[in-house]
Amino acid sequence: MPNVSFQAEPLSFLVIADLVKRIQHVSNRRYLGAVSCDDAPMLAWRVPTQRLEIVVDGKVEMLFSREAGLRDSEQMVSGDVLNVAANGWNLPYAKEANTLSICFKGDKLGLSYNHWQDGRCISLAKWVVECPLEDCSTVPDNVDSLLAYIAETLNVQVMEISKQKQLFHQILTYIRCHFHEQICRDTVAREFCISPSYLSHLFKQYGEVGFNEYINRERFAHARHLLLEKGLRVKQVALESGFVDADYFCRMFKRLAGMTPSQYRSRHEALVL
Repeated sequence: MPNVSFQAEPLSFLVIADLVKRIQHVSNRRYLGAVSCDDAPMLAWRVPTQRLEIVVDGKVEMLFSREAGLRDSEQMVSGDVLNVAANGWNLPYAKEANTLSICFKGDKLGLSYNHWQDGRCISLAKWVVECPLEDCSTVPDNVDSLLAYIAETLNVQVMEISKQKQLFHQILTYIRCHFHEQICRDTVAREFCISPSYLSHLFKQYGEVGFNEYINRERFAHARHLLLEKGLRVKQVALESGFVDADYFCRMFKRLAGMTPSQYRSRHEALVL
């Protein structure tokens, strides 16, 4: 299961604080349950402690463990909650969606915010807060209260961070969710009502790489997923990863991977065999 590490990522609470506000008060919230089970399918998400899987945006096809070794499948939408018992499992799939995982471990809550794109899970943020519950069996009846507690705890930390840093991390999250679209410096700047030059300034001040390189790396990571998992032609991989020029995509891919997209796929297939 990806993204269950309790290692917090710098300033991730800025992103998680914003999303918790969006899902705190959802009308007609649905609750599903996954029970403990020894027989989990390959690639299933499974940890030894209880956790919640909450859909933030989009739709998620969720396969999960039921009583007597049975499996159930439900389409979850924004606000829906899957309560996964310790050693229970779930197997999500989404074309495009955002989800929040809340993992209980002793007196800590591990928070993981994930973006789904073409079945690939992209970690947007991870953070840790103190757990306010002594008895986790009451969780299904206290989801709204739990989210309110998380929001309040994170907002205290948000108040201590400069507005510039908050804006920069909002921009990074936006790019990681929209890299496959035809975005550029101007369109992203318009989205946040700032100038393109100020956007470049933020990347220069807080980023490890520049704006264009950051987008290329996000697109490169997704392209590797499509090459290995979807069996698409190289030109189609380029387009679905956000590149309009397949030749530029191949040059960029070779720079970052040390080989062409076709060579990368062939080498992986040879290793599998």
